[in-house]
Amino acid sequence: MKKQSYRPVYHASVPAGWANDPNGTIFFGGKAHLFYQHYPYKPEWGTMHWGHFVTEDFVKWENLPVALVPDQDYEVICGCCSGSAAEKDGKLWLMYTAAQPELQRQCVAVSKDGGFSFEKDPGNPILTADMLDPEVYEMDFRDPRLFRKDGSWYLVAGVRVLDAAEQEEESRRRAEASGKRAGASGKAAEAQGYSTGQDSVRSPSAGDVSGTDTEKPGYGNLILARSTDLLHWEYAGHLLQEDTPGQIPMGHEYFILNGVYECPDYFVVDGEEVLLSSPQNLPQMGNLYQNIHSSLYMLGKLNFENGRFTVGKVGELDAGFDFYAAQTLRMPDGRQIMIAWKEMWDRSYPTQKEGWAGTYTLPRELRVIDGTLVQLPVREIEGFRADRRAVPEFTVGSGEERSFPEIFGTAAEVSVTLEPGTAEKAGVKLFCGEEHETLIYYDRAEDVLVFDRTKSGLPLKGREDEVNVRKVDLSPVDAAGRPEAKKSGRKSIQLRMFLDVCSLEVFIDGGRHVMTGNIYPDLETDSGIRFFSEGGSCTFRDLEKFDIRVE
Repeated sequence: MKKQSYRPVYHASVPAGWANDPNGTIFFGGKAHLFYQHYPYKPEWGTMHWGHFVTEDFVKWENLPVALVPDQDYEVICGCCSGSAAEKDGKLWLMYTAAQPELQRQCVAVSKDGGFSFEKDPGNPILTADMLDPEVYEMDFRDPRLFRKDGSWYLVAGVRVLDAAEQEEESRRRAEASGKRAGASGKAAEAQGYSTGQDSVRSPSAGDVSGTDTEKPGYGNLILARSTDLLHWEYAGHLLQEDTPGQIPMGHEYFILNGVYECPDYFVVDGEEVLLSSPQNLPQMGNLYQNIHSSLYMLGKLNFENGRFTVGKVGELDAGFDFYAAQTLRMPDGRQIMIAWKEMWDRSYPTQKEGWAGTYTLPRELRVIDGTLVQLPVREIEGFRADRRAVPEFTVGSGEERSFPEIFGTAAEVSVTLEPGTAEKAGVKLFCGEEHETLIYYDRAEDVLVFDRTKSGLPLKGREDEVNVRKVDLSPVDAAGRPEAKKSGRKSIQLRMFLDVCSLEVFIDGGRHVMTGNIYPDLETDSGIRFFSEGGSCTFRDLEKFDIRVE
């Protein structure tokens, strides 16, 4: 395979070094801001900084100076980790987690120049676990998400929650550790057994970041706190509860999460309250949650007095391979826009050889329709379409493939309606060449849509048993997101697909399902698009293809 850059055309990507979770998504000063977890010195996870993009159209991204640098004693080792942004008194505030291997605390920084530079509060860390409640485990208390309601500030954060016996043990441990770490200098941290060098914490971009530790107390949950000034906080409670402590509701399934519901978000859209999170080690349920680290949404109702979130429905945000830590922002026109890290932990990152690693999804407009969170490609992308090509209707016979000379590309939007007819399997092959192809197809026997990157190009490695095939159930689902009944076939499936050099995002049936995956084809040869059918014939209607061009 010939060497060529996998830099995307119309997706945000880190200029150099490493990037992971999106942070601080906000519309401020006439632009949308995307901060992100960043290590500028190597294309792998290191002591975290905050990178900073702004955009006016969600397609062209301007890179601004690094917003947060881990230059304080309380940030040694892990750095300025994930958090969020808020506008207060005309100023842009950032709240972030200052993380160490055994201590996670919340800090703030404020910009007085419109978001170009930030000054950290002299009172940092302004919020610690012991300021809230004994049930909040100080080793896992991170990713604060700020929002405002009825004149008060609130935050939701990912935590591990302790039961009564664990709280007593944790109190003893905290007493012994008191004064040893808080405000410690770099030398003091080293004296406690920490190293402030880059090799002191194994890079999670190079191995297991599952968060699984059978010796850790507590279980994963989310908490709610409130404030009047963003500096002083009081505890409301933990969000996910059941009659049996420690068991988190997922429809009729219950489990104890051994990890943290990372990078939460809360908002209201179409009159529905929505809670997003990225749980570590969420158990796989059929075709749901096939990645070790998942992203989900919950529809329900938040009690702002006791912090309880009554769950009405649970769903997976993206059924593909590469999607994590989704965050949203509210636009002046009322749209709720979501963007996520278009990578996955515990995987290989081929672009590291080019000196960078880290891309972000095409931003998505969120709606709640018929009790389902629906995702639509941000409408601004349509302004970058070029060279429309269309085929109204065509049929593909059993065992056949069809292609059209004008339908090809690696930075493109392709939409089509698939009518499976009598086919057992039917769909599209993208990024095709002599050796490589990426498959999106309907499987009648399972009533699923399949994303298969087995032959896409450069091989990918990961901790899952299967890193190259993902399936999404198309049947109606219950409150837990599981299919209620399989269909023997269906009349049609709508596909809207976005190709961008090293990735594919598939919006299914008007965004009721989405699948995202990174692929690494030979970009000099793998630009073909083919349509296929097996075990019967099928029909394709309203095929439309645009190049996406960004000057």
